[in-house]
Formats: sequence, structure tokens, C-alpha cells
Amino acid sequence: MRKRLPPMAKNLASKSFSALTHHLSLWHQVVRDHSILDRARNRIVVGVMLFSVAFLFIGLRLFDVMIFRSSGERQQINTDKQNELNLRRADIVDRHGEILATHLITASVYANPKVILNAKEAAEKLCALIPDLNFDETLKRLSSQKGFVWIARHVTPKLEQAINHLGIPGVYLEKDQRRVYPYGSMVSHVLGYCGIDNTGLSGVEKYFDVKLRQDKTPLVLSIDVKCQHVVHDVLKAAIDEFQALAGNAMLMDLETGELLSMVSLPDFDPNQPNQNVQAAIFNRNTSGVFEPGSTFKLINTAIALETGRIKLSTVYDARNPIKIGRFTITDWRPKHNGILTVADTVMHSSNIAAGKIALDYGLEWQRKYYARFGFYVKPKLEIPEIGAPIVNKNPTDATLISNSFGYAISVSPLHTFQTVAALINNGEFRHLTLLRQKMPVVGEPIVSKETSAGIRKVMRMVVTGGSGSRAEVPGYPVLGKTGSAHIVRGKRYHANDKTTSFLAAFPANAPRYLLMVMLDSPKGLKKTHGFSTGGWNACPTAGEMVARLAPMLGIAPNFDYKESTHSNIKMVNYDVSDE
Repeated sequence: MRKRLPPMAKNLASKSFSALTHHLSLWHQVVRDHSILDRARNRIVVGVMLFSVAFLFIGLRLFDVMIFRSSGERQQINTDKQNELNLRRADIVDRHGEILATHLITASVYANPKVILNAKEAAEKLCALIPDLNFDETLKRLSSQKGFVWIARHVTPKLEQAINHLGIPGVYLEKDQRRVYPYGSMVSHVLGYCGIDNTGLSGVEKYFDVKLRQDKTPLVLSIDVKCQHVVHDVLKAAIDEFQALAGNAMLMDLETGELLSMVSLPDFDPNQPNQNVQAAIFNRNTSGVFEPGSTFKLINTAIALETGRIKLSTVYDARNPIKIGRFTITDWRPKHNGILTVADTVMHSSNIAAGKIALDYGLEWQRKYYARFGFYVKPKLEIPEIGAPIVNKNPTDATLISNSFGYAISVSPLHTFQTVAALINNGEFRHLTLLRQKMPVVGEPIVSKETSAGIRKVMRMVVTGGSGSRAEVPGYPVLGKTGSAHIVRGKRYHANDKTTSFLAAFPANAPRYLLMVMLDSPKGLKKTHGFSTGGWNACPTAGEMVARLAPMLGIAPNFDYKESTHSNIKMVNYDVSDE
């Protein structure tokens, strides 16, 4: 028979079981809490590790950006700057530092057709942005199998940004350079121009192409842009007034051989080289060779004086023409010429007397001095456009006489200019230059100082009593010589077409500057009484230039100089309608 537990024991057992259950529950809770803590701890560790890795990555990234990438970008910037420097073409400046030619960094558009996904779409987008593009031509380029094609050169910054925004695969932009000429056409024949790839194609740009690419310091020219403006302005007005086809002029410093101005009209805009015509690009001062006419009487007289065969007072009979073979030499106004001294021959520009002077010294002396003056070779100047002289290789007495007054020989104005410069400047020959000289240049003597003094004397007589009277400027007396030469049309000289010229040296008492003006086929006007010779057009043009240039060049006016005003000019037995 089963015994029953007493109630107290039963309660005690129940309480013990409950306590055990409670403890077990607490133990399970503790175990569970420890498990949760372990999981939490593990999660924290993993989280800390992940955050540590993240911070490490961020730190490394910042280090890369701040150190390596920054250094790389600086290196790239430096590379871009170096590329820009290598691309840059040196400036050209005048003698006072005025910029005549500089560069503008631009962008050019090119493409790799092999990468283009849709050539037609790309062509449409590009042509919509760049008005100058031809759609068919652009499509043809983008459809080719080439790896490189140009699309457009020297686009504006606005276009550059717009093309970038198109994001056309295979279409790219690269830095480029465009040559810019601030003074436009005014100095065009000196500077020349560059092609689309910034290669010099003419003028100083071509002559110094390598230097301008490699040496980044500015190229300093002898040109004075203020003088250039005056000469250009006056010459253009003269061409318009006398209805000439063209004209040219040069101004030089006799002490250094520096050209302060060189103008040839018509001219061209070097900023738009593809729009210029060949006639405008032609430099009449250096490329063209012409029969110089009566300015050569100065050279003829210098040779005669050097040989010792004559003096300025030696007389010649100019009343009758000279006949040699089938040629007859006459004067423009023979009724005004008679028995002339050598000085009168130059002053009255007598062809007959000049021919007789040449016959006195002879052919061999003429050839000897022509060689000394450089008439058998090209003159030197820092531009490539230099014309070769045309001289008779088998001269006769007819050649000798014709040469004496500037016919049967063709030289560039540059040739005549630098030779007369030597005759004026104590007989010292200096090659002309377009580069600024920092000090006077030692010349090479080609005639004596006595001959030079004689040439200056007769040139003053030309202005005070001869065909150069219209070049006289009150306060700025000049030395001068006119010239007029008929132009050959076909195989004959044309009666109405002439090349007229005037040489003016100033100030007369101590010449420092020499000016030469030439006009091609000027017309006779009512104010010139129908005459079209140099005394009526090139001469007053030179006078106006002197009046404006002399004060600019720092020459003080001299009103006390002997025979320096028009009131002292005596026109005796002479008609200034002559050359």
C-alpha cells in the first residue's frame, strides 16, 4: 500500500521543484544572454573591422588624391604648359616694342573615323555647330577609313565648349595656335604671313621661321610702326589722287641701314592669308625689278666723278640728240637744255648730257662700279622676296648710254635705294636691314667723301632749282632726285604708262634719313596740267611724308638753312613738267 507524503513535505517538494525550475530558467536566461552578448560582440568586432577598412580605404583615397593625384595633375598641368610653350611662336615687335605679330592659343577639331559610331549623325551635329563646315565634305571625312582627319581649325572657345558637350565618340579637340597681326595690312609685306599650321610662308615670318619657333624671345624689327603708318597713309592717298595702279615707299636710317618703314600697295591682310590675291602679296620694293629712270643719273654722275674724268663744273652740249645705231637719245624738254654743267645735267635731268658723261668714262668703268654697287647680284634683306637684277651681259655703247639715265637695266627699288644711300652718306655702303641695330653700323666705302659731297650738292640743286621743288618743306630742307621711266607693254614702251619716283634725304645739312617713293602709272590731272612725271606726283608725295615724319623723328626745324624755302627757288629756263 502506497504511503502518502505529508502535506508539509509535499509543499516543500513543490517549492523545491519550483525553485529548481526557476534556477534552470535563470540559467537558460543567462546562457541565452551570454549568447546574445557573444553575437553582439562578434557583430561589433565585424562592424569595427568594416569601419576600419572603410576608413583605411578613405584615408588611402585621400592620400592618393592629395599626394599622388595632385602631383600627377600638377605634372599634367606642367606638361600642358610645356606643350603650349612648344606650340607658341615668338612675337614680332617694332623697334619700340609695339607688337606686330603674336599668337592666340585656340583649339582645333579632329576625328578618328574608325571610332565614329554614326558618321551621318556626327556630321549633322558638327555642321549645325560650325557654320563653315560643308556637310558632304564632313560626312566624307568621317566615313573614311583613316585614323585621323581634320574637321575644323582654330575654333572659338565657345565652339570648343559646345563641341565638348556633344560628346561624340571619335571626335576630339587639341590645343592649337593662330597667328595674329594687330596692325592688319599696314606692315604686311614686312611681316609676311603664316599658313594654317603656323609655318612662315613669306616675309620675316618665313625668313626667321626656325628662330621664331625655337627662340621664344620677341624678334625686334627696325620698323617704327608710327613711321609706317605715316608712309602707308600718305602713299595710299597719293595712289588715289593720281589714279595710280600701285605704289611703294621705303624710309631708312643712313647711320645704321635700318629700314624704319617699307610699304607696298596694294597690300594684304595677313590675318586672312587664304583670301589674298597674288598681286597684293607681291612686294614692289624688293620682288619687283624696274627700269629706274633718272634716279640713276646720280649713280652715273658718281661714277664719272670717281674716275676723275669730270668735275661738277664740266660742261656738255645737250642741244642735239645722240644717235647710236638705230637709237636716238633725246631729252624730255630739249628746248630748255643747252650747254650744261654736270650739276645742271642732274638738276635738269638731261638724258643727252648724261649719255655723253657715260661715254667719257666708258663701258669698263661702268661695269666695274656696277659690280662694286652690287647691281649684278641680289641685294640682301631679311625677307625671301628679293628680285634678281636684269643686266645686259654683253653691253654695248648703246647699253652704256641707256644705263646712264636708268634704262636697259632693271633693278629692284631696294637696289637703287641702298646704293644712293651710300652715295649720300660719305660713300659708305651699308646693307639695308629689317632688324633693330643698337648702335651705328660701320659701312664699306664704295666712293670717296668728295664724290659723296658732290652728289649731295647736286641733289640739293634738284630741289631748289629743278624738278624736285615740290618736295621742299619749310623748316625741313631736303636733298632730292626725281625719276620717270616708261613701262614696257609687250615689246614696246608705252607712251602713257610710267613708273615715277622720288628720292629725298633729310635734313639737307646733315642727312640722317633717306626716303624713296614710287608710283605705278599715275595719271596726268588738271592740277598737274596733264603731266604724269615724277616731279608732279612722286615728288610732292615725298614732301608730304617728310613734313609729317621729320618732327616725329625728332628733327628740329631749321628755317635759317640756305635756300631752304620756296621764296629762294629760282626757276630759270626750266619747266617743272619735266621729271
